[in-house]
Amino acid sequence: MTLADMSDLYATFPLQSAIVTCGVKASVADGIAQVRSEADKLELRRNLAYILYGGIFVGGMCHLEYDYVFPYLFGDDHSVKTIFEEVCFDNFISAPLCWLPPAYLVKAAVYDYPLREGLEKYVHDIKHNGLLHKYLSIWIPAQSVSFSVIPEHLRVLFMASVSFFWFILFSTVASASDASESEGN
Repeated sequence: MTLADMSDLYATFPLQSAIVTCGVKASVADGIAQVRSEADKLELRRNLAYILYGGIFVGGMCHLEYDYVFPYLFGDDHSVKTIFEEVCFDNFISAPLCWLPPAYLVKAAVYDYPLREGLEKYVHDIKHNGLLHKYLSIWIPAQSVSFSVIPEHLRVLFMASVSFFWFILFSTVASASDASESEGN
């Protein structure tokens, strides 16, 4: 398959491509994070949580936000003003309200603990583990590039490439929170 074929695939099947790309990326990134933590074995439930979150929320929601919401809110031009608005909206509104909380909610559902506890872990990671600072340090520059030079139909693929490294970090932060919590019990 050539790069042109891949580009056509992402242009023809944007939602499906986004979900599959982001789900696979999330699984591999979490697997690497688990290996780096020197876990005895791959924790499949944890990996399932990242597949669901990565595919549905990151893949599906990126497609929805980038291809429908952003053009509606900010228009189709690629001016500096529009890029600035998109980056700010995604990082300071979407991320803390839409992108990050579902990861904790999906993990709560997969591990069968209350959703409220999932949200409490999210708040804990913001306050004590620098979650938002880490998020913003990666995503503000990445999205500035994405919204300015990446073709629209390849944005989710580009963001998934950056997100691969983010997911390794995110999985490590979230599991560190779980580990410190279990040590306190």
